[in-house]
Amino acid sequence: MCSQFGMFECLISAFVDEFPWLRPKKILFTAMMCCILFLLGIPCVTNGGVYVLQLMDWYSAAFSLMIVSLLECVVIAWVYGEERFSLDIEMMVGHKPHKWFRICWKYISPMVICFILLFTFINHEPVTYNGVEYPGWAIVIGWLMALVSIAAIPTVGTVMMMKKQGTFKERLLQCLRPDPLWGPIKQENRVLYRKSLEKHASRFKQLHVSGVDRIPSGASLSSAGNEIECLNTDGDLHV
Repeated sequence: MCSQFGMFECLISAFVDEFPWLRPKKILFTAMMCCILFLLGIPCVTNGGVYVLQLMDWYSAAFSLMIVSLLECVVIAWVYGEERFSLDIEMMVGHKPHKWFRICWKYISPMVICFILLFTFINHEPVTYNGVEYPGWAIVIGWLMALVSIAAIPTVGTVMMMKKQGTFKERLLQCLRPDPLWGPIKQENRVLYRKSLEKHASRFKQLHVSGVDRIPSGASLSSAGNEIECLNTDGDLHV
């Protein structure tokens, strides 16, 4: 039950971050989501609810979870870069993660997840409960539930590619680079972030940092910190 609070907070935070107009109404939005999820959970507590729960657990908790986890490892460690990610963490907490974690992000976790996925596919059987085989339409619903949770990844990726200009390769590179708005929200921290990019950038280098790039690249952090107060960001910094 305790893990549900963490997952629910991730859901709320994702919506509020994506749609800033929800922030002043966060309490109301949270209450509305509680009601919606309560209604969606009712089928799981009926007389036949265990069959619904088994169907969800059989398909959604295995394939989609592993695929999303694998993509997270690949994006963080190989697209954004584990060294760049470690520097970001250092800026937030004051020290880099232990090297063991960085090895896990880059090598061990992806390999373990791939093994689990392969093992799951090889040993996969149609869902059953207490020896009762599910009908074909129920299995179709199960696969649809598994696909819905990961469908947003290729869908959003395709939409972002279509919004870019240039050849396929140029569009792909633009999508793989961090957005100009990427970085700390506070201006003084964005200065430090911009300077850290000179030490180690992401694998696909961020070409522009909104609100900071007019500071000369050779300026010291102290002079840059004073100059940031005079910057006119032209409204492009709105994270």
